Amino acid sequence: MKVLITGGAGFIGAYVAKALAERGDDVVIVDNFSDLVYGADLKRRRLAELVGKGARLIEGSILDAAVLDEAMKNGVDVVLHLAAHANPKTSLDNSFEYTRVNVDGTLSVLEATRRHGVNRVVLAGSSSVYNDEQVPFKEDSYPLKPKSPYGASKAAAEVYCQMWHELYGTKITVLRFFSVYGPWGRPDMAPMIFAERILKGEVLEVNVDERQRDLTYIDDVVPAVLAALDTELDFEVLNIGRGEPVVIRELVSLLERAAEKKAQVKDRPTPPGEMKITFANIDKAKDLLGYEPKISVDEGAKKFVIWLKNYLASK
Repeated sequence: MKVLITGGAGFIGAYVAKALAERGDDVVIVDNFSDLVYGADLKRRRLAELVGKGARLIEGSILDAAVLDEAMKNGVDVVLHLAAHANPKTSLDNSFEYTRVNVDGTLSVLEATRRHGVNRVVLAGSSSVYNDEQVPFKEDSYPLKPKSPYGASKAAAEVYCQMWHELYGTKITVLRFFSVYGPWGRPDMAPMIFAERILKGEVLEVNVDERQRDLTYIDDVVPAVLAALDTELDFEVLNIGRGEPVVIRELVSLLERAAEKKAQVKDRPTPPGEMKITFANIDKAKDLLGYEPKISVDEGAKKFVIWLKNYLASK
C-alpha cells in the first residue's frame, strides 16, 4: 500500500510511518516543520530516530497545491491527514492561523485527493470537539461544543470531510484522538511538562480544580491507525482513547512514582479554553477496528519516564 502522511514528522505521524515502513508499505511524508506549538528540532530528531530512511520526505505546506501534487503524482492508495496545529491554549492567540492550517489545510488535502483520484482518507480528529458536559463522549453526541479555536477548527475539518464524502464519495474515517502521550511525545502536553519538571526538580503548576484526561499511550494508538488505514469504511467517526479518565493530580503521582522523585506542585487558576474532562466511549472503534487499548496509565508513565531520562541525558 502507498500511504501519504501529512504531518508525518509529528508525534503520531512518525510512529505510524515507522510501523508502515517496517511492514513493507510505501510511505511519503509531507511536513513543513512548523514551530508554532513546539520546536522543529524535536520533529526532525523524532523523524530521524523513528523513521530514518523508511519514508520519502517532502518538506512543505499542505496549503501549497504543488507540494501535494508532488506527493501524489505517482499514485497514493490512502491519505493519513495528521497535519494540523494542536494545543487549545496556543490557539487562543492564533485563531486565524489555526483556521488557515486546520480548516483550509484540510480542504487543500481533500482537493488534492480529488485531483489525483485518491478515494480514501483517514483524518486526525480530536476530543476537543466535544461538549464536556456529556460523558462519556460518544461519536454521535450533539451538539459539539468546542471550547477553543483549536477544537472549533477540528470540528470544521470533520464537517468538510463529511460534505466531501457526500459530494464525491471519498471514503473517510475520522479518528478522534484522546491525549496521546509516550516517548517522542509533544512537549506542550501535561505528561511531558510534568515529567520533565519532576526529573529536573522544577516547580510544576496544576489547575486548582480537578481536571481529568483520557490519557492514551502511543503504543495503543498506532495499531488503531493502522487498522483504520487497512479497513475500508464509508464514512465513520471513531474515538481512540482508553475510556478511563485520570485526574491530573493522579497523573502527577504516577509520574512521581516512576521518577522516584517528589514533585514541587503549585496551584494555578484554570486557564480559558480547557475542558473539564475528556472521556472516550470506545465501543465503536472496538467493533469496527478491533481496537483494544492495553497499556494502563501507570505502566505508560513508567515507560515514558524511562525514555525521558535517557532523552534528557542525550541533549
